[in-house]
Amino acid sequence: MDTNKVKYTDETLNLRSFYLRFLKKIWILPVAALIGAILAGGIYYLVTVTFGPERRYEAQARFYLTYSDDAYIRNAEGERVLDWYNGATWTNFIFNDHDFLLELVKTMKEEGVDISQERMKVLEATGGPDISNQLQALEEVGVDVIKDESKINVKGDIISNERFLLVTINETDKELVEKLTDAFIKSLESYPTYNASKAFESIVCTSKSDVYLEKADNRIVVAIIFGAILAAVLAFLAILLIDAVDEAIYVPEECEKRYGIRVLGTVFQGNEACDLLRGELAKLYDKYVADKENIVLISSDAADNASFSEKDLESVKKTLGSDYDEKLSKIKAISASDIGAAEGAILAVPYGKKNAAMTEHLISQLKKIECPVLGIVFTRADLKFIKRYYGIK
Repeated sequence: MDTNKVKYTDETLNLRSFYLRFLKKIWILPVAALIGAILAGGIYYLVTVTFGPERRYEAQARFYLTYSDDAYIRNAEGERVLDWYNGATWTNFIFNDHDFLLELVKTMKEEGVDISQERMKVLEATGGPDISNQLQALEEVGVDVIKDESKINVKGDIISNERFLLVTINETDKELVEKLTDAFIKSLESYPTYNASKAFESIVCTSKSDVYLEKADNRIVVAIIFGAILAAVLAFLAILLIDAVDEAIYVPEECEKRYGIRVLGTVFQGNEACDLLRGELAKLYDKYVADKENIVLISSDAADNASFSEKDLESVKKTLGSDYDEKLSKIKAISASDIGAAEGAILAVPYGKKNAAMTEHLISQLKKIECPVLGIVFTRADLKFIKRYYGIK
């Protein structure tokens, strides 16, 4: 009997056994991935659509710009270059110009927009001129000047080159976007007539789009894929963790390693059998048990009921066949509560049962009454699993 046993709480994971058993559970991964995808997609939809921000509408107008000589300056190399040219200039300076805003407010009123109910964003450029008086004047005519947020967003982009301007109006009210776009076109086309810088000879609107629903940043597909992958990974890790702390035994060698007791052989569920393993059981039975007279067989899950022990003994008899009827007749199946003096004991350890503590208790009890454990019979095993594990065809 080997005394180099390993406590079941200190065992390393039998990877071959794990992977073979994992193949039976592999369906969990696609199911977990499906559930994760549904949950992630549902959460994303709820956050971004159902309970998300109000959808916004947009319209765009394109302008052709003709600059005056006043719009050009000399750079450090003495070259004549255009001063007013990029989108930031339009968005942060020209669209916030006091005169332009007053003209826009006037045009909005002509378009039937009640500006006292709307909010326009007016930005102060860092390091720019003091426009506090202009902001006050805007508030007096009905423009609600704010610093941090806006209901109406207006953006200017220079496309292709500095002579083409794309203006985008963005707001939650579709009708307001339409009216504000028309007002913007009128105000911007007349900008050269009242702009103090005299930088433009003319600004002409070349096209105006219909109002359309702003394209949402829809990443629901990404959310679904992420949810599916995350759920599948978590499911695999959960299976791995559960198996790592699983005290059940799935192959005979784990019995010998854990308890330090020889395994006489393996018997399978029902009437299944394997000729190779049947032969091994017969040889080891003849060598270690056959010459004993008063023998008991105890199943590790037969605490106070001998029925499991009786079933396991019956499986042993079926496996060894009628040639061993006489030899096996001297074995008595008992429960743990019936342990008493005997010439030897056979311990039946079932496949896949989580009863390591009870098995160790039985071994301890048998030692205390000086009843030698002749060996372990690995019972109720899965024939297909054992054959795959050993590579038996």
